[in-house]
Amino acid sequence: MLVKEILNTDISPLKLTDTVATALMKIELLHTNKFCVVNEDGKVIGMASLEKLIEVVDESSALSEVELDEPLTVPKDQHLFEASRVMLAKELYLIPVVDNEMSFQGMIKKRDLLAALGEAFNLSSFGSVIAVEMNQPDFTLADLVRIIEMEGAKILGVAVQQPSADNPSYRVSFKLNLEDSSTISSSLRRFGYTIISEANSEALENNFSDRADELIRYLDI
Repeated sequence: MLVKEILNTDISPLKLTDTVATALMKIELLHTNKFCVVNEDGKVIGMASLEKLIEVVDESSALSEVELDEPLTVPKDQHLFEASRVMLAKELYLIPVVDNEMSFQGMIKKRDLLAALGEAFNLSSFGSVIAVEMNQPDFTLADLVRIIEMEGAKILGVAVQQPSADNPSYRVSFKLNLEDSSTISSSLRRFGYTIISEANSEALENNFSDRADELIRYLDI
């Protein structure tokens, strides 16, 4: 799924002629810490940051008089994974989308991005999720997929959490088309895999938002 498929064109960028007060109001209303600024040609030239704006004494000053941060953008033909990586790394609620010439095309909101990722990974569809923990030397998807499909299940989505300082193992989450995944879990355990969590459709529906937030943190691509 590409960025342009969830583009929001209702949110306008800031202009160099806008005041600091206007920028602060937009940042507060949209719950973000940076907001893009365009020049007279509609090209994104930087980001007005809350940190610098609150230091300006005269809020009637134009943004042309304020130091801007480097622009944070994603191309309209970029995959959603890259947009999610940038938004997570920079703690942005929304991010501007540009074309090849840096012309402003619209925005992506975090809520829309999470919903699109959930759709891409079938998080809200009928089925269940199994999370498997694996040591680094043992990591391979091929055997896991073979065991799961051997039991007659279809894999609707896969998410991989890479090892970290706190957790040196891989964690692989599979979304399956089965409501009852107990047979799959039993087979995986027989082959020596460690199951760290299971959830059926009802649990997934109740915890969709939490799982979407976890998913976006997994995407360290």
